[in-house]
Amino acid sequence: MHASSLPSIYKVLLLTVTILATAIAPAQAQKCGMAFAHQNSRQKSVLHPAAALRFRNCDAREYYDSVYTRETEHFQIFYTLGIGPHATRPEFVDSLAVTLENALTFHTKTMKMRAPQGIDTTSHYQMPVKAGLYPVEVAEIDFLRDPRSVLKADACNGCYGVTYPSPKDYHKSEIIIDNDFKYVPENATATSSIVRDEKTCTYPTSTVEQNSTAYQYSYNKEFAKGIQVTIYHEMFHAVQLQYMDLFNHWTYWIEASAAGNEEVGAPDIDDYFLYVSRFFNYGGTAIDAIEYEYGLVILYLYLYNHVDKHFDKEIWELFETKPNAPFKENLKKILEKRGLDGDSLFHDFATAAALSGKNANAVSNARWIHEDQPRWAPAIANRPTFIDGSESQGKFTPGIPLYSLDFYLGGTPDLDEYKGKATALVFNGEKIVIREIKNTASVDSIIKDAFFADSIMWVFSSFDNPKRIPEIVMDSTLRAFPMPWRGNGSLCFTPLPESKKFIEIRNARGDLVLREPYEKTTHCINEDNVKSSMKPGVYRFRAGSRGKTEKFIVTY
Repeated sequence: MHASSLPSIYKVLLLTVTILATAIAPAQAQKCGMAFAHQNSRQKSVLHPAAALRFRNCDAREYYDSVYTRETEHFQIFYTLGIGPHATRPEFVDSLAVTLENALTFHTKTMKMRAPQGIDTTSHYQMPVKAGLYPVEVAEIDFLRDPRSVLKADACNGCYGVTYPSPKDYHKSEIIIDNDFKYVPENATATSSIVRDEKTCTYPTSTVEQNSTAYQYSYNKEFAKGIQVTIYHEMFHAVQLQYMDLFNHWTYWIEASAAGNEEVGAPDIDDYFLYVSRFFNYGGTAIDAIEYEYGLVILYLYLYNHVDKHFDKEIWELFETKPNAPFKENLKKILEKRGLDGDSLFHDFATAAALSGKNANAVSNARWIHEDQPRWAPAIANRPTFIDGSESQGKFTPGIPLYSLDFYLGGTPDLDEYKGKATALVFNGEKIVIREIKNTASVDSIIKDAFFADSIMWVFSSFDNPKRIPEIVMDSTLRAFPMPWRGNGSLCFTPLPESKKFIEIRNARGDLVLREPYEKTTHCINEDNVKSSMKPGVYRFRAGSRGKTEKFIVTY
């Protein structure tokens, strides 16, 4: 609560009553009110009275004093001071007024999107809006006048704000921003009350402060930053409503692009770091099927930085003409318009994502998705990991659905049935070498060259028209396979020239270990003979007694 020196027109007595103990809040409660409302609407879940209704015993109007307004060039802010659940501070409103105009300039001038249209009467304070201005209400999100209309639930328990479209005309909306960036826990038992004309009105107490996910400061204390992250995000929802009815045509791109605009418009807040770390948990899942849509902010940032800074304007114009079209269809159109191949670009995105966290510092920042990439969580976290000595000597068969990406650490991929693109990241200390897999022979070469490296990360992607990686058995590169040989099966050599009749195998000192006659262009030595002749180590072979030697590894 924030007290005010302004006199109240009511006799007000603030009482704080604690019943039992305050419920423990979830670790990450902050969320977008519009996404929360849509989820509730889509699931059509049965509503159970939350704290907001359990403790409400007075009319909504009795919980606040006078409603004040602040007008800027394009906005009208509605707020209350003094005592009660919705009271805020004058300096909060000052900061909000500045941020609103800055955000509008960013969305309409910098990003070239349409300006939002405001409703005529506000939802919570029921105040008329001046013609030509867009309304913004400052109120306790968990204690709104009509939460089931705005949130499709009794309370949000952690929303920074909400964009509320008019039920009569979805193009028109308002923004409601939380008054103090504190929220009511879902099972709250702490209550406060105010007395209006000798009537005691109770309400749940907001006890949990919203915190920055990137830097852990409190938005209740650093409210200017909380206002920025909320307004840039929620205002973009109001912008999106100029193109499409978001509730009747929901797409994951609604939240992904709002989070992207939030980061580009207010780059110092970095709340999106949480979204990135969660996105990597969905490796191997088709993007259309990812439930945590905020994480796709990194796809927005990739397209913004590597394709066109105004690509999203074209995306929303396409949604306007075909609101039920999948985002991927719109993405393909803007890429084709620019002469870009979707499969190649999507794989470049996947490879860039693999370089998240400290790995980003090992490559040029021109390959980064976004400038903050070194501070992201690592892409490989919680993903399948294959190491030497695992089942089948680390062999695995990648299999991903259309429009997805995935990462594997270590092992050797079997690409016989794989459709899509693949890349290997070879790690050696702080150095990373990026190896494109053009054909099946590339894998043998990569494994061979990377034997003394620290590790390998394999990156796979499948966008729209995935093809099998070309199988090349006969090529001009003399090689041993599998590489390295780990003690299972035969050790083979290919492609051997028909003009020669034998291969020579020598150890690291140059001593002759084996002279093997051959008749075909591929010759294999069985497992027992390899083990009886060669101890683990580095060897070289060549066809005939003269010419270039090729290195191979034996380890078991």
